[in-house]
Amino acid sequence: MRKYHLRWAEEWPDEIFDLYDEEWKSKFENQDGVYVLGSSDNTMFTYPWGSSPIFYIGKSVNLIKRLRSHRKGILQAAEDHNSKYFRPKNQYGAAFGADTAVFYLKDFDDLGKYESKMITDFYDTYGSIPVGNGAWPKSILTEDD
Repeated sequence: MRKYHLRWAEEWPDEIFDLYDEEWKSKFENQDGVYVLGSSDNTMFTYPWGSSPIFYIGKSVNLIKRLRSHRKGILQAAEDHNSKYFRPKNQYGAAFGADTAVFYLKDFDDLGKYESKMITDFYDTYGSIPVGNGAWPKSILTEDD
């Protein structure tokens, strides 16, 4: 994932790094924000209105703890994907790598709203939420949902 793959977001990320790399762990002490996971091997996923390497958007009040959890799940999926079931975000990260872009909470005072806005902006650009996300923001749910 490269910075230009995030052009649908209103602002550029504060950090982009490979989740497999150990060096990022020292960057996020007591930090909250929204993060985006995307392929690190240049794989593009097909969405209704275009292609993107992004497969998941999430939030956390403790980025280092949450990203460590994602890393652990991705590594487990890479090791044991034939005998266990893993969440799609872990399977995608195991298969295609996991570049991570972090957006620190800035103009929003609510992480949930910030994450919902990011997912909605992605939807407005690509016609779908990221393939690894399971929950849709309420702002884009239809009456059928």
